[in-house]
Amino acid sequence: MSVGSVRFWLWIALLLALPVPIWLLGPGQVPVLHILELGFVAIAFGVAEGFRGVVGGAAAIFAGQALVYAAILYALVALLVRAMGRFRTQLLAFAALLLVAACFARVYHSPYHARTAQVTLLEVYP
Repeated sequence: MSVGSVRFWLWIALLLALPVPIWLLGPGQVPVLHILELGFVAIAFGVAEGFRGVVGGAAAIFAGQALVYAAILYALVALLVRAMGRFRTQLLAFAALLLVAACFARVYHSPYHARTAQVTLLEVYP
């Protein structure tokens, strides 16, 4: 695989599965794409109902936080792929294994699940 494709797919895997702190909903760790999803929902509510009150601030915080995390992860992935040299494809295979493991291990701390605070990747994206 080319350097660019390994970098892209590793970045997507980290955006989908790496737990990062969420700022607005209290203590919790969820994937970056879930935070971006919350930002898009807040933007949709803002378009439908107006950005007055807390909706505009929530949309800005969620979308801004997701974009900052995405940029930081892209920079880290670029450095990691460059440093791995000829072992890039093994790095991508390891990331795929971690993605599958995240579907079954309770590694995320969800701030809005009533039953349990620790959830799997499949429970983060209901």
